[in-house]
Amino acid sequence: MKSILRYAGTFFIILMLVVITGLYIIFDSRPGKSDLDEAEIIIRQGSSLGLIANQLHEKGIISSPAAFKIAARLMRRTRAIYPGAYRVATGLSNSEVIEALAHARAAEISVTIPEGLRSDEIIGLLSRNLKLDSLKMVSLLTDSSLLAIAGEGFKHLEGTLFPETYRFLENGDERMVIQKMVKHFNANIHLEMIAKARSLGFDLPQLVTFASLIEKETAREEERRLVSSVYHNRIKKNMLLGCDPTIVYMLVRRGEWNGNIQRKHLSIKDPYNSYLYRGLPPGPIANPGLASIMAALDPEDTDYLYFVGKNDGTGAHDFSKTLREHNNKVNRYQRRKSTR
Repeated sequence: MKSILRYAGTFFIILMLVVITGLYIIFDSRPGKSDLDEAEIIIRQGSSLGLIANQLHEKGIISSPAAFKIAARLMRRTRAIYPGAYRVATGLSNSEVIEALAHARAAEISVTIPEGLRSDEIIGLLSRNLKLDSLKMVSLLTDSSLLAIAGEGFKHLEGTLFPETYRFLENGDERMVIQKMVKHFNANIHLEMIAKARSLGFDLPQLVTFASLIEKETAREEERRLVSSVYHNRIKKNMLLGCDPTIVYMLVRRGEWNGNIQRKHLSIKDPYNSYLYRGLPPGPIANPGLASIMAALDPEDTDYLYFVGKNDGTGAHDFSKTLREHNNKVNRYQRRKSTR
């Protein structure tokens, strides 16, 4: 009986040593000495615990992915590690790494999206500032789930990447970035605005298209409703819109934009050519701000059908009711441009 107790005691001691050793390996094991004081890890949206563990191992932050995963589960921290870019000190134990990630704030970067940029320009800006995959973001512009967030009728997210100053995670998730802008667009479009657009004969994509013309034509707040009145009046009279920014957009899409509109461009058979086809172009030519959207809904009450830039360095325009009056102003302001 004594021998049985002695063997049982020995077995218990050995078992305890195994358990303690195992717990030490799981929680307190550390990687070998590193030349770096810290390493960066990028956790993408949807990354599994195994993928995170492998990244940490590749960066020399942990010694065993398997031990790290067990430790995270035992510590109930598997759902406490969020997407983003993190800098983690080397030489930490598994438990210390887990706690560091669970309590760390991913690096955020403030990015301002100005009014009137095309989607390709916005993607370029985001790609440079946030180190994101531009091709992946381009592919998301026709993603059905994101289009559903934008609203009924959109076939492309051009026009719905709402201008604003955002805070994004550096090296974050491309879908989350695009989705944040589209959701902000949706939050700024109210039912009353959609109803007013319908009373003017526009659905939501057409309203945003109209607003994008205004946004590209003028940056002056006092002119937005005047420009809006010109295009509303032209549509009522079934006139060509003759909007130069649609030509620029057309040429950019075709890969032919060289910085200048030439007479030959006005005869290109393309649905965005507002010198050749009546009505609004098939979609927005930029991403307008709220002021231009509101101007599209509420044009100034005028008889204006034309406007021309004053070429005085202010970005201001001169508006006309007749073609004769307009041509006289064009000649005057062109002379001013040639003498500057």
